Amino acid sequence: MTERILTFQALNPDQAKQIEALGAEVVPFEKMAETSGITAIFGWSRKHGLNVLQDPHNAVKWIQTVSAGVDYLPLDYIKNHGIKLSNAVGVYSPAIAESTIGYLLYFLRGFNDAVKNQAGHFWQPPERNDLALLASQKVVIYGTGSIGQDIAELLNGFGNYPYGVNRSGRAVAGFAGTVAQKDDAGLIKDADVIINAMPSTPETVDYFNEAYFNQLNGVRIFVNVGRGTSVDEQALVNALRNKHVLNAALDVFNTEPLPKDSALWELSNVLITPHQTGFAVENTAPIFDFLADNLKSLQETGELRRNVVDPARGY
Repeated sequence: MTERILTFQALNPDQAKQIEALGAEVVPFEKMAETSGITAIFGWSRKHGLNVLQDPHNAVKWIQTVSAGVDYLPLDYIKNHGIKLSNAVGVYSPAIAESTIGYLLYFLRGFNDAVKNQAGHFWQPPERNDLALLASQKVVIYGTGSIGQDIAELLNGFGNYPYGVNRSGRAVAGFAGTVAQKDDAGLIKDADVIINAMPSTPETVDYFNEAYFNQLNGVRIFVNVGRGTSVDEQALVNALRNKHVLNAALDVFNTEPLPKDSALWELSNVLITPHQTGFAVENTAPIFDFLADNLKSLQETGELRRNVVDPARGY
């Protein structure tokens, strides 16, 4: 049967021709109302996606997302109806890793204060004791998947070998050591930097809560490039005010856009970016490759080959 792929994420003319050459039909989102018999979806629409799945005139059996995380999808429906799911894990990791290094250098090398001083035309060199080298920091990364590994690789280039936290404590290349989430207390008590790169799962919701932050004693930088749902934002605000955490760099939030009345906007020791760390012009080509490779595999074997997601686990 010819696959009919609904593209919520637009394909350029050359990409559409490549998909059609593989024996599939490309149905642009704009023509969705005129078409039935959709068997696959590329990208997603929060407004229309579930309706496409539930439409009895369609028979969707595969969704290829353009994102790494899939927590915004109707995962229970996908699981219960046996729909295959693949994501774009790995595509955004290099950009997120480079952004994370930028965050760390921003605070460690005093750029945060330089930006504030420049706004007031104020020349104030920092004290030497206020600056530190990345190599000397004890870094703990939550999540040792593709994002965590790419961050670790860049840190290794600075002479820093971070510690990792994952579900099982399994060893991962590039890390000085790893522990399971349940055993993280001893690791974080003297950490300088804590980075969240975990996916959104039931186990990670509000992982960084009041009890967690109360364990800390002046962590120099807390970074969130994982999921906003992992952090209790009021607990983080309290930790920043109480000096359990000295600085924070945040790219993801519970509600996006971040509400204008969020206390995080007002804290001078917080750097906020609008969910941008994964952005790079180089992302487009590999995401399309996932679509094309999985389409070939589905046609040849009935199974997906790359970035297969278990909807029950959420990754």
